Amino acid sequence: MNQVSNISVSIGLVRKELETTLQKADGYFSQFSESLDASHLKLFADELNLARGTFKLLELPGAESLATEMVSLVGDGAVKQMLKVDALGRALISLTQYITLLLEREVDHPILLIPAINLVRKAGGHKPYTESHFFLVNLRPKLPEIEKSNLNIKPHLPRIRLMFQAGLLRVLKDQNPVVGFKLIQRSLVLLERGLRGSLAWPFWWTSLAALEAIVEEDYELTLARRMLFARIDILMRTMIKNGVKVFTNQIANELHKDLLHIVSLSSKAEGLVGDVKNSYAIKSAVTESILKDERKLLAGPDIGSFDTLAKAFKEEINSVKEALDSAEKELLSEDEFDELKGRLQRMSNVLKVIQQDALGERIEKQLSNVIALTSLNPEEKVTALAGIADALLQVELASDKFGRQSSKQIQQEIIGAGHYYEARIVLFDEINAGLSVSKRAIAAFVESSDKLHLANISQALVGVKGALIFLNEDQCAQIISMAMRFLNEKVLPSDQPADEARLEVLADVLTSIEYYIETVSQSDVSATDILSLAIKSIAQLGYKVA
Repeated sequence: MNQVSNISVSIGLVRKELETTLQKADGYFSQFSESLDASHLKLFADELNLARGTFKLLELPGAESLATEMVSLVGDGAVKQMLKVDALGRALISLTQYITLLLEREVDHPILLIPAINLVRKAGGHKPYTESHFFLVNLRPKLPEIEKSNLNIKPHLPRIRLMFQAGLLRVLKDQNPVVGFKLIQRSLVLLERGLRGSLAWPFWWTSLAALEAIVEEDYELTLARRMLFARIDILMRTMIKNGVKVFTNQIANELHKDLLHIVSLSSKAEGLVGDVKNSYAIKSAVTESILKDERKLLAGPDIGSFDTLAKAFKEEINSVKEALDSAEKELLSEDEFDELKGRLQRMSNVLKVIQQDALGERIEKQLSNVIALTSLNPEEKVTALAGIADALLQVELASDKFGRQSSKQIQQEIIGAGHYYEARIVLFDEINAGLSVSKRAIAAFVESSDKLHLANISQALVGVKGALIFLNEDQCAQIISMAMRFLNEKVLPSDQPADEARLEVLADVLTSIEYYIETVSQSDVSATDILSLAIKSIAQLGYKVA
C-alpha cells in the first residue's frame, strides 16, 4: 500500500477529530493573544498535545515535530511573552495550512514544515534544523572506482576558493545568480577533478551533482539553500588549512547529507545526478517541482490578489505617463510635480514589499530625474524622460507576471528592455564565441598534446581583444593580451607534453572574463571581483596586469 492510500485510510478515521482539535487550539490561542491569560495558553497547549498524539499515530513526522516544538515553547519561561506569541501564532498558521493541504492531497512532505519548525526553535534559542532533517541516507556506500588525479591541486586551492566566493556572493545577494552559479560550478569541477581518489572526492562529486540539479531544474533558492553554499565555503577553508581529513568529521557528514538531499529532489535519473543517486541508493520520494507547487499553496497572497495589484499598477503607470507628457510640454504645476514624485515613491515601496527589489530600486533611481526636470535643457530633458519611461516600461512588462513568477525570472525576461544597442549585442556575441572556441581548443590540447588544436586560438583571441577595446573594457583586453603572450611564449614553442595544471589556470582566466562580460552585458551590478579572479589567475602564470 503506497503513502497516499495509507494516509487516506488513516485520516479517514480521525479527520473530524483532528479538525476539531486544531479549531479549538486556534480559538484558545486567539483568546490568549488578546488577554495574555495563562489559563488560555494552557488550554492551547493541551489541544496541541492532543494533535501531536494524532500526528504520531498517523506517522506524520513534520507535523508531530512542529507540535512538539510549539508545546516546548509554551512551557519555556525564559522566552519573552511577545516573542512567544509571535512565533506560536505564525507556527499555528503554518501547521493549519499544512494539515489543510495534507487532507486535500493526502501526501505528507515534512520538509515543507522545516521553516515553521525553525521559527519556533529560533524563538526558544535552539539550533535550526537543515532541510535534510527528515531524510535518511547511507553516507558510506560502495562508490564507483575512479582513477586518482595527476593534477596537483593544492597550490591552486586558495584561488579556487576565491572563485567559489565570487559566485557565492552573487547567490547570497541575488545579484546575477546565474553568473554566480557558473563561478561556483567551475570551482567545483576543479575540486572534483583534482581530488579524485582522495577522501574528499565523494563530497565534491556530490556537491557538483547537487549544483547541477539546482541550476538545471531551477530549484527555489530558499534561505537554507543559500546558506548551504556558505557552509561549503567554510568547509573548503577548513580543508585548505587542515587537509582532506576534515571529511571524516560530523560537520562534513551533515553537509554531505544535505547535498544528497538536494540530489534526491531531482527528477533526473541519468548523467551525474543519476550516478550519484544510484551510488547512494537514493529513492526520490518527492521532487522539487512538486515542493515548489505546494510551497505556493502554503504561502502568501493568492493569484487573485496579484491580479488586482497588477491592474492597480497599470492604472498608476498610465497616470505617471500623462504627468510626464505634461512635464515634457512644461504644463505641469508644482503641486503636480510633487504628486508625480509621490506616485513613483509609492510604486517603488510596493515593488519592494512584493519582493521585486530590482524594479523598486530602478523606479527609485528615476526620482532624481523627475526632481531635475524643471532645470534641464531640452536635450537633457529628453534623456531624463527616456530613462523614466524605460523604467516604467519594465514595471509594466513585469506586472502581468506578479505572483506567477519569481523576481529572478521576471528580471531575466525583461532585462535590457530599451537598454542595449544592436552593436553592443554583436560585440558581446563576438567575445562569447571567441572565448568558447579558445576554451574548447585548450581542452582538446590538454587531452591530446596535439598543437594543431591551438592553430586558430590566436585569431579567436584577437577578435575577443578587439571587441573588448570597442566596449572600453581595457583591463579585460590587457588580460587577453597576456593570455596570448603565455600561449606564444610558453606553450607553442615548448616540446614538452601539455602542462595540465597551467592550462587549467589559463582556462580559469578565460572563464572569468566570460563571466565578467556576461554580468556587465546583462545588468548594472559590479563585477570587479570576477575581474580580480582573472588578474590573479594570469599572475599565477607569470604575467602582471596593470
